[in-house]
Amino acid sequence: MKPPAGTPTPPAGTLRPAELRPLPYRLRWRPEGIFPGAHPGRGEGAEGEFRRHVSLLRQPDPRRIDLRVSLRDPHGELHVRQFAPRRTVPVAALVDLSGSMRFGETVPQRVAELCAVLALSAVRSADSFGLFGCDAGVNAAASLPFSRRRGLEQEVHERLAAARPQGAGAAGLFEAAERLPGRRALVFLVSDFLMPAGDIDRLLDALWRHDLIPVIVRDGAVEENLPRWGLIELGDLETGAARLVFMRPALRARWVQAAHERRRALGALFARRGLRPFDLTDTLDTDALAERLMEG
Repeated sequence: MKPPAGTPTPPAGTLRPAELRPLPYRLRWRPEGIFPGAHPGRGEGAEGEFRRHVSLLRQPDPRRIDLRVSLRDPHGELHVRQFAPRRTVPVAALVDLSGSMRFGETVPQRVAELCAVLALSAVRSADSFGLFGCDAGVNAAASLPFSRRRGLEQEVHERLAAARPQGAGAAGLFEAAERLPGRRALVFLVSDFLMPAGDIDRLLDALWRHDLIPVIVRDGAVEENLPRWGLIELGDLETGAARLVFMRPALRARWVQAAHERRRALGALFARRGLRPFDLTDTLDTDALAERLMEG
C-alpha cells in the first residue's frame, strides 16, 4: 500500500512503531532486587501475587492481617496474607561487531530488528535493557546504557543500523561481560560464533552467572545457497584476504558438509552447558523467537 501523497519518507534506519510487537518472556529463576516488576521474585513480600496465609508470629506484619480468616481459626490465632514479590530483571544484548558480521545486511537489518524487539519487550515488562556493540572493545557508538525509557527500541535500531562491523577477535565481548550488572541478568549473546572454540568457552565462562541465550547468526547464501558451477570470489571479512574459487558439485558438497559439522559442534558446545541457542537466519522469525523466550 502506497503512503498518501505528501507523506514524508522516514530516514534510513528509522523504525516504525507499528512494525514491532513486544514478546513475552519467562525466566527459569527468581530474580532478586527491590524494584517491582513482572517476574516472580525470591523471598516473601507485602506486595505481588498472593501466596498463602501464615501466622502473625511467622510474619509479624499487622498491616497484612486477614480478619476473616483469623476469626475462623478455632485457636484464635491471627493470620496475615503472604505474597510472592514480583521483581524486575536487567536484559542485555551483547552484539558481535567483528568483521565476519559484515556479510550482507546482517547487522543493519536482522540484528537491529532483533535487538529492537528485545528492547521493546523489556521496557513493556518494566525491565531495563542495555545494548553492547562489541568489536575490538565495547563500541560506544553502537551501545546504550541500561534504561526503561519509552522509545528505547528506536534508539537501539538506529545504533545498530549505523554500525559497521570491523576487525577480528572477541575482545569487545569479554569487555562487555565485565560491564554487566553484578546481579543475574537475562543476556542475549548475538554472534556468528566464527571464532575458535576455546574463545567461545572462555566467553561462556565469563557469562556464567547470567541467564544466557546464544543467538547464532547464519546466512543461507554462505552455508547452503551456493551455485553448483561457477567462479566465486571469496573474501575474509576480518583480514581482507580474497581469492577466486571455481565452484563445482564436489566442492559445494564439501562446503555444505563443513557448515553442517560446524553447526553440530557449536550445538554440542552449548548443550554441554545446558544452553539452548536461537538461530537468526535470513529473516527474523518472531513467532519462533516468542516460542523460545516462553520456554524459559
